[in-house]
Amino acid sequence: MWTARAVSVSEDLAVLLDAGERRVYGALTGERVRAQYVTAHALLRTVLGRVLDRDPASLDFAAGPHGKPYLRDGSVEFSLSHSGELVAVALALGVPVGVDVERVPEPAAELPLPVLSAEERAAFDRVPGPERSAAFAAYWVRKEAVLKATGVGLRVDPARLTVSAPDRPAELLDWRGREEAVPPHPSVRLYDLDAGSGYRGAVALLGGAHRIVPRAVSSVRC
Repeated sequence: MWTARAVSVSEDLAVLLDAGERRVYGALTGERVRAQYVTAHALLRTVLGRVLDRDPASLDFAAGPHGKPYLRDGSVEFSLSHSGELVAVALALGVPVGVDVERVPEPAAELPLPVLSAEERAAFDRVPGPERSAAFAAYWVRKEAVLKATGVGLRVDPARLTVSAPDRPAELLDWRGREEAVPPHPSVRLYDLDAGSGYRGAVALLGGAHRIVPRAVSSVRC
């Protein structure tokens, strides 16, 4: 699990991107969005290049039926996320993985509460007002990590998933109608990440227990 900060646009990193990624990057507007994109994709290529002992710029990606990216000729599973200044990459060997990081919303922000299941909403309503933004972010990243690991993403209504309350260890408690959304998978393992002040993060893996090894990158280099 690798994290980095996207604090400014670095055109030097764009040389690591393939033609399709460069087209997307070139079409983006706003320095923060461009910094997020180039840092996230350069970090992914750099990490995979080191793990596979390959030139990061030579890595060839494709997308699955629901849009989840994968390496055409690699056995390493990966997931990518970014929010605000934070970007995250998670790798796993032989098992699907999903990672999500989110900036905690401002206290006055309107939260999309319909994404919570009835059980989650009942627990959320007991959270003190000043803690609700962080609690919502914790719910969201746990759900999103699971959906990304299974490859279905937000094509499934997040309210169909129930995860543990933010003050409890991360766990997928229920997935209503899961058999309709994805084929049977091994058990889902869900872990919270220390994403730093003002952020929440989670990673999900399909299969047995795993050890999460966090690695913070001070800067991404070509």
